[in-house]
Parts: sequence; C-alpha cells; structure tokens
Amino acid sequence: MPTLVLAVLLLLVFAALDALGDRLPPRARRLPLALYAVALGFLGMEWARWDHGRPEWLRGIGWIGAPVVVIFGGALWGVRKWYGWPDLGPVPGRLAGVAAALLVGVLLGTRAKASDVETTLARGDAVAHDVLAWRDAHGGRWPASLEETGRRAPSTLMGLLDPPAFRYEPDGPRLSFPLSTGRELVRDLSPADAKWKAR
Repeated sequence: MPTLVLAVLLLLVFAALDALGDRLPPRARRLPLALYAVALGFLGMEWARWDHGRPEWLRGIGWIGAPVVVIFGGALWGVRKWYGWPDLGPVPGRLAGVAAALLVGVLLGTRAKASDVETTLARGDAVAHDVLAWRDAHGGRWPASLEETGRRAPSTLMGLLDPPAFRYEPDGPRLSFPLSTGRELVRDLSPADAKWKAR
C-alpha cells in the first residue's frame, strides 16, 4: 500500500472516530480517539523497532507526517484557545493529539531498538555457538539448516509483531538478521571469534 493511501486511510479513521465521539455521552466522547491514539502509538513504536519491509511508511508518516500535523494542529489549537481566531473548531487540536501519540511511539521505538539489537545479538551468539558445536561434533561439516543442530531457528527481538528470523547460510557459512529493510548484521561463522558486521 502506498504511503499516501495509508495516510489518507488513517485520516479517514480519525474522522470516523471523531464523529462517533461527538455522538457519545459526554463522559465517553474522548474514548474512541484515545484508543486510536494508543493504537497508533503502539504501531509507531513497532515500526520504529522493525519496519516490516515498509520503511517508507515510517519515513513518510512517522518522521514527516506526524510532526507536521503536531506542529500545525497544535498551533491552530493554541491560537483558538488563547486568541479565539482563527477558530477552526476542536478538530485540529484532536488531530494533533493523535499525531503526537504516533510520534511519541516512533521516538520510544527508536530508543528501544538499541536494546532490541543488543538482545538479538546475544541470541545470535547462542545460535552461532550451537552451529559451531554441531560442526565440531560432525567432523567439520556445517549443518544444512539450524534445525539440524537440534534447535528451532529463534526469532530476533526486533519488535513484537512478527519479528524477523535469523538467516543461516551454510555456504558462507554465516548468520544474519535484518536491522531494517536493506540493512542487516552478519556474522561469519568460519572464525569462531568473528564479530557481527553491518552490511
């Protein structure tokens, strides 16, 4: 799905939930948009930790669209509150609040990614240890797959929703996992003390 289409869909969902909130009793009016903001914050955090093959969504919506909406929507909310003009109603302020939740999620996810990578590297080192132990026990022959070593290929910790798996290449032999689309960390397994390198 193109980034622009996704952005329009997010705005349409906002408009529908805003209209729904206006029809609810006063105590529940903010609930639909509050839940939407929480959901967008979580998705923003998830996409910042691992872009799921769609880095353009993170760039276009998380890093460009959300800050622009926060700045202009927040400014319109401020001038309405303190000056009374121009009065475009409560929608710009509500939209800025939802966009701010998305932006906070992206920022928190970016901060969490360093910890995700560190934990994933530790998992990868454990996998490399098992592969090397299997090779030593089988006369120097590399396993054809990670499953052959007796362990199921673990997933990385790059996000919570469908994190990418480690990739083992016996022809290398090497182990790798993606940091983001088009960028990965690779560890050659031939030298037992090899370090992870970006590629």
